[in-house]
Amino acid sequence: MPTPVYLFTGFLDSGKTSLLMDTLDDPQFIEAKARTLILCFEQGETEYTEEFLDAHSAFIEFFDSALSLTPARMRELDTVYHPSQVFIEFNGSESIPDSLLKDMPDFWPLVEVLSTVDASTFQSYIQNMRGMMFEQLRYSDVIIINRCTPDMSPRMMRGTLKAINRRCEIYYEGSFGEPVEFKEGTLPFDINAEVIDISDDDYGLWYMDALDDPMKYEGRELCLRGKYAEKMPNNYKQSFILGRRAMVCCEQDTSLCGITVTGVKINELTFGEWVKVQGKIKVMDGPQGQKAMILYADHIWKYSGPENEYVSFS
Repeated sequence: MPTPVYLFTGFLDSGKTSLLMDTLDDPQFIEAKARTLILCFEQGETEYTEEFLDAHSAFIEFFDSALSLTPARMRELDTVYHPSQVFIEFNGSESIPDSLLKDMPDFWPLVEVLSTVDASTFQSYIQNMRGMMFEQLRYSDVIIINRCTPDMSPRMMRGTLKAINRRCEIYYEGSFGEPVEFKEGTLPFDINAEVIDISDDDYGLWYMDALDDPMKYEGRELCLRGKYAEKMPNNYKQSFILGRRAMVCCEQDTSLCGITVTGVKINELTFGEWVKVQGKIKVMDGPQGQKAMILYADHIWKYSGPENEYVSFS
């Protein structure tokens, strides 16, 4: 059986070791009696104690360079430790080599890249070491911004990170891993704008927020981009389902994140094409008591579509 590999990246003292240790403490992630091999390329303020390693059936090997972690060395480590998973804590001052990102052997496939960012130094690093930060984060599947305080701007941080890596999932934490409530909230768009313009990157966040609190958008002017994803029953000639798909586990397993649009000429649209729609939201009572949003269109345009058609929820 292949052994999954998780790569942890980020600058020195950004919280990589703490994240790795928290992951080992998470019973939903680590199965009972699982054996974890940690390959450490950097040592920060937080250290792995013998007690912690013993309690988590974890073993650690230290490396000075990624060049020394050859496929032959990986095979040797796999034979010695028989790990259930491998965690690689990479050096925050080096570029991640292809040997870890693209050329891992079949018996040690890379399944996820997790990265940490220290919010307290974020602005300084972006201004002075943007190239190094780019190298650490451009391949990340998940980015955790820690040490956040309520007066910080999640929109600024998210916008900067999405410019580096559009597909990453982003999460925010306080100083000790606790949730943080930002004064300006975490939505990347202006909920008080005359027209709430939802960009391609923000569609998933808007959709989840609208599901949680649809009345927030009652009577608001909204601009959405999506596909003519579904036809209405009974051949309605003025309504259709606008939406985008979210991957559940793979491209063959997706779910539609959609909204009913009405007030359009269906015969002028092509099923499956991308459109941009602006109109007013009305919240209706659904058949089982739930709230359903309908977008009454004022304008509709043909649209070339986003670079990545699947939605992100961060």
